[in-house]
Amino acid sequence: MQFGEQLREWRSHRRMSQLDLATEAGISARHLSFLETGRSRPTEGMILRLSSVLDIPARDQGMMFSAAGFRPHFGTRPAQALDGLPPAIAEAIGLILGRHDPYPGVVFDHEYNILAANRPFAALAGAAGIEAKPGINFLDAYLGPSPLRDLIANWPETAADLVHRIRGEAWLQGPRSPLSRRIERLAALPDVRAALDEHPQSARLPILPISMRVGGRMLNFITTLTTFGSVQDALAEGVLIESFFPADDETRAHFEGA
Repeated sequence: MQFGEQLREWRSHRRMSQLDLATEAGISARHLSFLETGRSRPTEGMILRLSSVLDIPARDQGMMFSAAGFRPHFGTRPAQALDGLPPAIAEAIGLILGRHDPYPGVVFDHEYNILAANRPFAALAGAAGIEAKPGINFLDAYLGPSPLRDLIANWPETAADLVHRIRGEAWLQGPRSPLSRRIERLAALPDVRAALDEHPQSARLPILPISMRVGGRMLNFITTLTTFGSVQDALAEGVLIESFFPADDETRAHFEGA
């Protein structure tokens, strides 16, 4: 796809007129029109300026640089594990995961593929018959036909909330994002559609309560998501750390006594 096509698509996705974008970017509407039709070639500075106004993720900015004939300023290949991230970031994430022990913690990329997990999360996933290894997609495991959903007592509520939240994240990632395609494919599954019908609006709580039946016990968690990224590095942008915290004394004792 040419630069002008990408620019038009992002402008349409952000619901901005040519005049609005041109005004915010500090250029004439005529010049913007020439950029979109290919009559003018953007400078690297112009790509950065337009990307800033449109809030385009760094990994997608890399594709825009390539389409305009420049070398990308940002890496665009997603990391497959922590060792694919810049060393300082990988070390910091490893430290966070280690310090969260004995409670479960996991790291995702911007498409919710697992990059790393600590020992308690791996054990929890193992109880559900899932191997928590790099490359496994959390959304497929949680929303798809996997053993995990049978262990989650409040699966319909949490599944609906997850779809609502991921749809919002997918919109931010752009009109052709893999995350958008994945979540819409999963949202079309019969059980997920039923959950969305039952819970049409997301509570959008800052924490998400989850109840799991594990080994004859009911374990209750609240989970939080922490973003860990840098707009200067597309490999780090969008990396998320999900932390599980015990919501009651029984769950706390289960992990602290493990």
